[in-house]
Amino acid sequence: MAEILALAIPILALSIPIVAIFTRYQLERAKIMASRDAASTAELRKMLEDLRETTTQYDLALDQTLQRIERKLDDLEARVSQIEQQQSQQLLR
Repeated sequence: MAEILALAIPILALSIPIVAIFTRYQLERAKIMASRDAASTAELRKMLEDLRETTTQYDLALDQTLQRIERKLDDLEARVSQIEQQQSQQLLR
């Protein structure tokens, strides 16, 4: 029993620094991973912001085009209506 105790005490004494070194390693590794995650998150946020901006620009362009088409269609409908009225008046004469 005394032999085991005599052997266990130095092993325990030497294992404390090893555990401390391993713990510090794990902490540094966690910090590095967190900074990578933060950088990745920032990059993803920037990409998402750019995508939103592009989507907004396309939406505005599409809306403007749709308004132009609607105006042209209104003009054409007015012309057709005017032509139809003129033709009906000519037929009545």
